[in-house]
Amino acid sequence: MAQVINTNVMSLNAQRNLNTNSSSLALSIQQLSSGKRITSFAVDAAGGAIAERFTTQIRGLDVASRNANDGISLSQTAEGAMQEIGNNLQRIRELSVQSANATNSSTDREALNSEVKQLTSEIDRVANQTSFNGTKLLDGSFSGALFQVGADAGQTIGINSIADANIDTLGRANFAAAVSGAGVSGTATASGSVSGISLSFKDASGSAKSITIADVKVGAGDTAADVNKKVASAINDKLDQTGMYASIKSDGSVQIESLKAGQDFTSLSAGTSSAAGITVGAGITTASAASGSTASTLGSLDISTFSGAQQALEIVDKALTTVNSSRADMGAVQNRFTSTIANLSATSENLSASRSRIADTDYAKTTAELTRTQILQQAGTAMLAQAKSVPQNVLSLLQ
Repeated sequence: MAQVINTNVMSLNAQRNLNTNSSSLALSIQQLSSGKRITSFAVDAAGGAIAERFTTQIRGLDVASRNANDGISLSQTAEGAMQEIGNNLQRIRELSVQSANATNSSTDREALNSEVKQLTSEIDRVANQTSFNGTKLLDGSFSGALFQVGADAGQTIGINSIADANIDTLGRANFAAAVSGAGVSGTATASGSVSGISLSFKDASGSAKSITIADVKVGAGDTAADVNKKVASAINDKLDQTGMYASIKSDGSVQIESLKAGQDFTSLSAGTSSAAGITVGAGITTASAASGSTASTLGSLDISTFSGAQQALEIVDKALTTVNSSRADMGAVQNRFTSTIANLSATSENLSASRSRIADTDYAKTTAELTRTQILQQAGTAMLAQAKSVPQNVLSLLQ
């Protein structure tokens, strides 16, 4: 090697190695102090992107778990209120059975009827005042709710309906109406259904899809608005398969919209009959209902007469069936939410473990790397000092 003064190659080499070791030392200190292996995307661009995707999923799952807990709370609120309504209905039934006994005087029946009126008023109060976060649950205005229980769009659980516990609706039963002509008398019934609804749409790839929704039952006294609510709930029950969401507009008609990008709604049909309030002009078929029926509910209970007590038993039995069925639905949906939360927790745990393996600092490995770079740093500093003294040797040639 030539003996020169202007360029100290050994010093430059020592400086370069010292800078490299200094960068490694700084990175090790950052990783150990932060607990993160990937302190910036410059450390591991691909790993950083994967870890961030995991973070997005984990945070979404954690929020979804809270949403599912809200669903449990809502269903528990409704179920608890219906339990009290059921207790009152049981008492009303006891009073009705007692009033139907022939040994009771009119005064006795009036006393029994007075308690019934108080109980029905309490049922109505519970129905109209039970709410969750400002949403009425039992007054008939609840038209369904969707709970986001996943990190991605369309991952929902729906509570399609809760029993309408309003006393003007609950226990609706049809009794002998004032039917006249040719000496005919009897009990008129009112019933119907919205027959097999077919929902057609195109998915994000443009492929045509079609799904059939179960028949929607229409009860006695249901209005067009009631039918539309039930149709909307039936459509929303298939949200996870169709991505189509139905809502009730201010005029009572049904509006359908897609919740997934790239999907197009094409039609909603049920036979060839005329439309029934579907804004996209889909055909909905409704069976005609017989006329002349007289509907009675809890609000019209009067057990001060024998016939009234007999009718009350029919009404209360129907009301109990409705309440118990809805309570069973609420219990089932609570169990479903509980299962969902357990699954979300397990998924979040596994994703967190995967993210940790990519993004977190391995302290055993990093402390070993820190020790190595510290030793190299010390050695590099010593060698740089030695390299700086090499040009001094050239001076001996000038003496």
